[in-house]
Amino acid sequence: MSEKPHPHQMRLTCPHCDSYMRIRASRGVTALYREAYVYCTNETCGFRGKLGLELLQTLSPSATPNPEVRLPLAPSLLNQLLNEAN
Repeated sequence: MSEKPHPHQMRLTCPHCDSYMRIRASRGVTALYREAYVYCTNETCGFRGKLGLELLQTLSPSATPNPEVRLPLAPSLLNQLLNEAN
C-alpha cells in the first residue's frame, strides 16, 4: 500500500504507478542544484530513481544575498523593479 506524504512536504508521484514517492537521500551539488535518490512507496512497483532539483529564478530578493549566487530575476519581479524605478 502506498503511504501519503505529510501535508507540508513536496508531493512526488511515481511516473509508473502514480503512487507517492519518497526521498531516500539527497546532496547539494551547488548552491542552486540538488540531487536526490527517490523510491516509490508502492512496494509492488519498486521503482527507484535519481531526481534533480534546481532553483531557476528569484521571485523575491533575499535580504542577505550571497554574492556568489547568480540567479535570474523572474520576469514579474523584473517588471516590478523597473516600474518602481520609473
